Amino acid sequence: MTTTPPSSLAQVQAFMQQHPWRHRLALLSMAAHSPPLQALLREWLRRDIHAWFALVAWTFDPRTAPHTRPFILYPFQQNALKTIQTSIHTGTDLLIEKSRDMGASWLVLHTFLHAWLFEPGAHCLVGSRKQDYVDNKGDRATLFEKLRFALAHLPPWLLPAGFNLSKHAPLLKLINPANGNTIVGESSNAQFSRGGRYKAILMDEFPFWPHDDSAYAAAGQSTPCRILVGTPYGKHNAFARLRFSKCIPVLALHWQLHPHKDDAWYQQQCQRMGADAVARELDMNYNLSVSNRVFADFGPQHSVEQLDVLPNRRIVRTWDFGYHCPAVVLLQIDDDGVVRVLREILGHQTVLTTFAQGVLELCQQHYPHAEFDDICDPAGGQKNDKGDRTSIDILNSLGVYPFYKPTRILRGLALIRTKLLGNNGTPHLLIDRRHCKNLIDAFEGGYRYASEQHELPMEEHPFEDVMDCLRYAIVHKCDFSSQRPHRHRPSRLPRTAPQNPYTGY
Repeated sequence: MTTTPPSSLAQVQAFMQQHPWRHRLALLSMAAHSPPLQALLREWLRRDIHAWFALVAWTFDPRTAPHTRPFILYPFQQNALKTIQTSIHTGTDLLIEKSRDMGASWLVLHTFLHAWLFEPGAHCLVGSRKQDYVDNKGDRATLFEKLRFALAHLPPWLLPAGFNLSKHAPLLKLINPANGNTIVGESSNAQFSRGGRYKAILMDEFPFWPHDDSAYAAAGQSTPCRILVGTPYGKHNAFARLRFSKCIPVLALHWQLHPHKDDAWYQQQCQRMGADAVARELDMNYNLSVSNRVFADFGPQHSVEQLDVLPNRRIVRTWDFGYHCPAVVLLQIDDDGVVRVLREILGHQTVLTTFAQGVLELCQQHYPHAEFDDICDPAGGQKNDKGDRTSIDILNSLGVYPFYKPTRILRGLALIRTKLLGNNGTPHLLIDRRHCKNLIDAFEGGYRYASEQHELPMEEHPFEDVMDCLRYAIVHKCDFSSQRPHRHRPSRLPRTAPQNPYTGY
């Protein structure tokens, strides 16, 4: 290996291409005693962030030996770096969904550090859900300790003039004394980043942030470039809503992109991790990644591409009277007791009268020869302060006379669970994937407990609405231990249409 320092950028690049990456230390060793080479390398690093990773970037992993390693980019990381750079330089948001251990946070932090060192006015903000994850001195899992680690491993001649790690890297702040650039830290809060102005903001592990919607909105006024990084955790958070909104570019870093991870590695991880952890940490599955699902037994065997209507068998039509968000589920039960869910119908910001008329028209269109058994929420017989008629009264006025059976929620959940398990491995609950997206999402994680201590599921729309419909139907048709069902059928129907345009009654 030559000991003569390169004297031009072309010679530097040729040297890096000629020798394996592990010999980059030779180039840095030569630069330590050659101010001209230092100036040459500084200019090269300023121009090309890929040179930064090839020459001076390091990462830390306590699970491997050695713990400290050069951060040499894999091809998928090189492509990711280009996307991150483009977002920062063009001032556009970016969502990075990832499996674990793909280096996404390190990539963004090194990118911020490069800008902090070389670009005038490059003020950046990094955030996570708790301050202990943003900065905790001595904890290299935190964002700022990663930055301090990266700085500590830079050659001294590359650091800003007058820089002192203990002085210019206090808690939650990194100061460049040469150009005034800063990288600051903040934990999740409703006013996140408000009051500051930044070239870019990293919102790390964003699926787990409290105040996620308000923090994202506030950050939008502070920077043109919000970089959201996270492993999926259900669909009931701002990260998931943005991911599927088609209004933000998405960079997906799946474990299969990693050259050192294959099917054998994946099978080994599956043996060590629970199904929800595999879905979250590896598969990037938004539905199955939630650990506190009500129905953990739900799986691919319960959803069918297409369920045909059984001829000469009544369709069960179940109504849930959500305030401005009513729901209906249509199902049939075959001779073996298998519940076959055909379709879900959801209303949004609509009164019950309008919604019910639409449901009846849809049923006539798609099931013109079917007969229906109507079942509803037992609370539909109660009056409220919006009018004199109950929800059941409104259905009666349209010629629908539902049954209802008061039963404890836990009893209904137990009956659904029994149908999921079925007999001898054959499920007794099948759902049409074409027409029941929200119900499947509910089973896969949308319908969940707030925590392990909660006995009842969270009330989240639309998951609760469609699941309530299914519960009413199964309680009515499959629970023979509780009281007989009730049916409200007035002797004389109302002569006038509903008067209140907001509630429909």
